[in-house]
Amino acid sequence: MINWINKNRGKSWVRKLFWAGVVITLAIFLLNFTLIGFGVYGDGIGYYTPLRSLIFDGDLRIYNEYEYLSHSKSNFGGGARVDKAIPQYSKYTLGLGLILSPFFFLGHFTTLIANTLGLEIDPNGLTWSYELFYCLGSIILGILGLIACYKTARLFFSQTASVLAVAGIWFASPLSFYLTLEASMSHAVSQFLISVFLYICISTVWAKQRRQQILLGLVLGLGALVRPQNILFAIVPIIMIVWNIINRTIKANPISRNNPWKGMIELPDITSLAVIGFVACLMQLPQIFIYQWQYSSFFKIPYLEEGGAEGYESSFNWIQPQISNVLFSGHRGLFFWHPVLFLSIIGLILSYKKLPILVTSFLLAFGLQVYLVASWWCWWQGSSFGGRMFINCSLIFVWGLAAFWDNLSCKRSPLIGVVVTLFLIGWNALLILQYESGMIPSEKAVTFGRVLHNQLFVIPHFINHIFNR
Repeated sequence: MINWINKNRGKSWVRKLFWAGVVITLAIFLLNFTLIGFGVYGDGIGYYTPLRSLIFDGDLRIYNEYEYLSHSKSNFGGGARVDKAIPQYSKYTLGLGLILSPFFFLGHFTTLIANTLGLEIDPNGLTWSYELFYCLGSIILGILGLIACYKTARLFFSQTASVLAVAGIWFASPLSFYLTLEASMSHAVSQFLISVFLYICISTVWAKQRRQQILLGLVLGLGALVRPQNILFAIVPIIMIVWNIINRTIKANPISRNNPWKGMIELPDITSLAVIGFVACLMQLPQIFIYQWQYSSFFKIPYLEEGGAEGYESSFNWIQPQISNVLFSGHRGLFFWHPVLFLSIIGLILSYKKLPILVTSFLLAFGLQVYLVASWWCWWQGSSFGGRMFINCSLIFVWGLAAFWDNLSCKRSPLIGVVVTLFLIGWNALLILQYESGMIPSEKAVTFGRVLHNQLFVIPHFINHIFNR
């Protein structure tokens, strides 16, 4: 087990590394924001514009917002911000905008103050100051989610293993890209909500506390309102209850064996899950009504129809999911792009005997996400830096990675952990450079040979050209 830090100095050491991570994250974001000239683009526009429309226009029609943004271009690359047909309504849910609305209002107040000081910033909800605070809110919540990941890992693993795990997921997984360069998308906030949800599941006796059950329902409901796929994390408390039922049945006294079903399932088992489920589902009603109003039927929402619009038989193919491609292919394969996550899964498997309930629930939660994404018509997740739709599993990955490092028993395991983590962080940083510079396509498959060639030869030449021109 890795344990090489003096306990008296441990907190200070971790705190310094944490703030270093925060500074690096914010520095990359602010540099990118300055070079481009704005922070909301791509799918992020679809999340941002309904919030602005609701506050400034009192409706959810986003045509005028898209029209305004379509006239802006990147300062750095010159690319148009909106390069597709302008929709009347956003296909994305309202959850992200609602959660980030306090930061949006902070941007509005900052804009008003700036104007009183002589700066000319249009207070229309679409200028750079609003986008800046909106994205900063996403980054702040994403970092808070990482703190929840660290606290969860520390419940079971050493401080060093937990720090290495958080560092690996922070800077060597797809989360790094969506915490810095595309912070306007939903992934950082989704990670925050699901990390908090899983932390509460693990660290509290929620099955006996109604307040905790309501809280779990609220957090899970918000998570699903940000990204509907997050509702599948309900499997974690379900597995915990089922496991308790199985253990209770095994330990049943001989008198009850004449009727094995007697006492197997108790009322608190049902009510605890019912409360979580009811609260989480209740929070989806506003979005359901919005879809009904916008498209005249909940079953006509874009997510369920866009597969057919793209020439596929349906949006989901539940019979032939592309599981191997989603995990291992060069077409945004999760482990192909981010090998640190493969170490996480190995760590989960290694910990099964010690913590079977937790590992089972984590593996099933991850498995459901894999199956859902693999069944989707766009299983490669569109224009994506790696497996972005798995960022919501960050706590699971942190936990598994901490387990992996804690299971190393050789004398130099701390050094190995540091070296491997730094290497994977460097590899991921160069991969981001490849993706952003267009060395590899944003939506098409790539080969390992091409990636490796770019890492070793093209990028050094690219960097040398920049600094010597």
